[in-house]
Amino acid sequence: MKQTITKRTILLILAFTVAFWGLAIYAVNLLSHSMVSDEIHAQKEAQRLDISLARSQMEASIFMDIYLAESLAMVATIDSEFATKHWSQVAAKVINKSNFIRHVALAPNNIIRHVYPITGNRSALGFDFRTQPAQLRTVELARQNQQVFIAGPLQLVQGGEALIARFPIFSDYPSNKQYWGSLSVVIDYQKLLAASGITELTNQQLGIRGRDGLGEFGDVFYGSETVFQQPDLLLPVKLPFGKWQIAMTYQLDNSAITAIKNQTRVIAVVVAAALFISLIALYRAYHFAHKASLQDELTRLPNRRFATKRLQELLSRQECPSFVLLNLDLNNFKQVNDEFGHEMGDQLLRHVAQLIQNSIRVYDFAARLGGDEFLIILHRVEEQQQLQTIITKIKSRISTTPLVIAGQAISAEASVGFAFVKREGDSVSDLMARADRSMYSDKKQQAQRVNKTVLSGDQES
Repeated sequence: MKQTITKRTILLILAFTVAFWGLAIYAVNLLSHSMVSDEIHAQKEAQRLDISLARSQMEASIFMDIYLAESLAMVATIDSEFATKHWSQVAAKVINKSNFIRHVALAPNNIIRHVYPITGNRSALGFDFRTQPAQLRTVELARQNQQVFIAGPLQLVQGGEALIARFPIFSDYPSNKQYWGSLSVVIDYQKLLAASGITELTNQQLGIRGRDGLGEFGDVFYGSETVFQQPDLLLPVKLPFGKWQIAMTYQLDNSAITAIKNQTRVIAVVVAAALFISLIALYRAYHFAHKASLQDELTRLPNRRFATKRLQELLSRQECPSFVLLNLDLNNFKQVNDEFGHEMGDQLLRHVAQLIQNSIRVYDFAARLGGDEFLIILHRVEEQQQLQTIITKIKSRISTTPLVIAGQAISAEASVGFAFVKREGDSVSDLMARADRSMYSDKKQQAQRVNKTVLSGDQES
C-alpha cells in the first residue's frame, strides 16, 4: 500500500524548516554582531594601551632628566661659588648622564654668565632675562613658586623645539627669601617625543595641549586641535609643576571588520554545519584574547603587570637604582566583606587607593597588586627616618579617613613593609619578597600591640 504524506506532516516539516532557518539566520546575525564588537573593542584596547605606554614613558623621561638637573641646581644653591668655579665639570656630569638635555645655563641675577656646552651657545652669554618679558615670565613663575617650572615647548633661536626647565636658586635655602638667580635646562623636545614612542602611533588621531604646563587651558602643541572637541580618550601627562593633556580618537581598521563580517556570512552557506559553526564561533567570541590592560579596573591604579614592568625598568638602568619599595596590605579586610558585603569592600578599596595617591608625591608610583594589597615606589628616599615619616603619613591618612556611605563609616588600618635596593643585581622578585616579609612583620607587631592593649584593659577591669 502506497504511503502518502499527510497535510499535517507537510506543515510540521515546513514549520521546522522555517524555525531552523530562522534560528540559523538569528545565530549568524548574533555571531556577526558579537565578533565585530569584539574586534572593535580589541582595536580600541590596543590603541589605548599604546597611548598609555607612550604617556608613561614620556613622564618617566621628563622626571628622570629633571631629577638629574635638580642635582646641578642643588650644587648652585649650596655653594654658588663652587658651582661657578667648576661649572664645566659639574654641568658636564649632568648632561652626560641625561638622555635629552641639550645645554644648561646659569644666570646669577637673571643674567646668563655660564653655559655648557659653550659650543653653539656662546651667544647666550650676557643675556639678560629682563630684556625678554616672555622668558622673564617663566623665570619669575619658578621664583614665585620656589620650584622648577617647565616652559614650552617653544622654538629655539638656534633651531629646533625644546622644553626649558627653570630652576630658581636661593642663597638662603631652605628659607628661600634671598633670590640668587636661575638655572635653565634645555630639553630636546623632538627627541623626547621620539623616545616615548608617540610619534610612531600613526593609526590614531592624537593631540597634546597644555603649553607651559597649563593642562586643558594651554595651547595645542602636537597633533590636531580638533581632536579635543570630542575625544575618545583624554589622559593627563604629569609634570613636576603643571601638566599636559593627551587626547585621542580611535581609528578603526574597517578592512579587518569587513573581513569578519564576510567570514560569518560563509557560515550560512553550509546549512548542515550552520549550528555547529555558530557554536564554535560563539565559543571563540567569548574566549577571544583581549590585549592585557595595564590598569586595575576597580581602583584605576596601575595593575600588577604594570608595576612589575616599572620595577624591571628601574632595576635595569645603568646607574645604581635609588628607590624604596613599599608593600601595603589592609588589616582584617575580610571582616569588611563579611560584615558589609563585597560591594562595600570594593568601595573601600577604591577609597584607600585614592588616599594612597594623595599621600605620595607626584613622581612616586602606586599600584594595586590584587585583593587588598598595594605597591608603592618612593623615589629620592635614602634615609630611614624620612621613609618612616612617609609610611606614618600613609598609615595615618588611611586610619583617620574612614569611608562614609549613607551615614555608615568604615575605617581601615594598614600594614606597610619596605625594601631598599641592596645592589644592582637585585631582581624584582627579591625586592618584592623582602617588602612582603617586612609587611607581615609590621602586621604581626600591630597585632601584638592590639593584644597587649586588650589584655591591659581586661586586667584593669
